[in-house]
Amino acid sequence: MSMETFLVRTMSDTVETDIQRVFTIANEILPRYEMPPLSFAELRKIADGPFDLFLIPLIFSKEYDKDRYLMFNEAKRVEIRRHALEIARKHGFDVHPPDFIQGIELSLKETKEAGLRNVLITTGGRRYKHQAMEKAGIGGYFEEIVDRDETYYAKEQGLYYLYRKHKLSRLRIVLVSGTATYIRAGNNTHGCKVGDTDLEVVTVALSTGHSYNDEETLRAAQPKILVRHFNELLPALKEQCLFH
Repeated sequence: MSMETFLVRTMSDTVETDIQRVFTIANEILPRYEMPPLSFAELRKIADGPFDLFLIPLIFSKEYDKDRYLMFNEAKRVEIRRHALEIARKHGFDVHPPDFIQGIELSLKETKEAGLRNVLITTGGRRYKHQAMEKAGIGGYFEEIVDRDETYYAKEQGLYYLYRKHKLSRLRIVLVSGTATYIRAGNNTHGCKVGDTDLEVVTVALSTGHSYNDEETLRAAQPKILVRHFNELLPALKEQCLFH
């Protein structure tokens, strides 16, 4: 391998019911603002994590038209999160970690054996992440978690954190995600240079029924690679000569 390679997966593409929980919570928040619920197809055009990043432009659309940074308004974010937490508690989402996607353990094992360093990135906190992964038997496959402390304002921030933390002269991040904003973040951070260090980011869109966004939305984000199943990942990376 010509350089150290981290394979970064997003939480929403690791746990099975994540998008369904987003669907439930979003559609219980919207009526509180006298807005109609979204169809599942509509949600997958705009879904993002955390909730506030895609619900603020939708709910406060007139303000957002005048201020494209409105989703970073802390008062608005707290307001949306307060609703989301209340609904999550009502459904027991805050005490019952979701199941992991079928095939994820095998995929993690294969990528680790191929010499790729598995990392989990999430815009949520660590509250249940370690416990849930250990219970499912996949915790040992992840070397580290980049969580909300590093991704709060932007997903680029989390990737940059990983790059700077390891202080390698050359680092490659293979970012696998079914969320378009992660794909764009990876493309934005590709080519970052600090001093004599270089960062390469290879974006891989994972288009499945569990993905936050549909395939059309993912393709619009311009990933370097698109796969539709975990078993397509390593062959696609090998075809691009990203590992030996």
